[in-house]
Amino acid sequence: MFKQTVEKLLAGAVICQTAHPDEFEYLQAPANAERVHEFLSQLDRSLTHFETAAAFYCSYDRVDDSNRKGITQLFSSMRSYFRPLVEWLDMLLRATGNDAPLHAKDSLKFTSLLEAFEHDQTLAEQLRRLTTMPPFKTNRVEIRDQLGTVLTKLEEMGYLVRHAPGSNTWYATARFDLIYLLIEFLNDSEKLELPEVQEPDPQEELLL
Repeated sequence: MFKQTVEKLLAGAVICQTAHPDEFEYLQAPANAERVHEFLSQLDRSLTHFETAAAFYCSYDRVDDSNRKGITQLFSSMRSYFRPLVEWLDMLLRATGNDAPLHAKDSLKFTSLLEAFEHDQTLAEQLRRLTTMPPFKTNRVEIRDQLGTVLTKLEEMGYLVRHAPGSNTWYATARFDLIYLLIEFLNDSEKLELPEVQEPDPQEELLL
């Protein structure tokens, strides 16, 4: 389990109970977490525990000439999806009637969402616009197909996990919680303004 956990962390996985239950249980043991952290430290990286979302991820210890280019590319790639993600989350609040944003372990039911989008013309138009932008871009014109495309893409990106194979119920992962933190950082930083891409703050811990 050590090798499997480290490989997922280095590949950019956010390990939470929803997305990676076995690895999450493994890291819950302090001795295992310390072993993983010590290994990552040899690569100038750390095992970071996001307590609020009950999640683990890999972050860089520092930014220097050896990794600056890679970090900048990673940061830019993540930021390129911020606007579509934020627009989706705004639509989701309206569609579900919830006051709080989506967090790890929250569930989404396709049938309930579809009904909300089909009965609200504003939501339907927002969904249409959303599906003209990466990563949700599709040529489908039916609301059912557009909504299915968005949810499937979020599953592929690690933000959602199906309740079971073929199920129309999804559970949110801790990636949403980390996105909220990163959005706060971008909003608070005078040097990082969307949509322009600039170098990240060397002091900011970046998700690998």
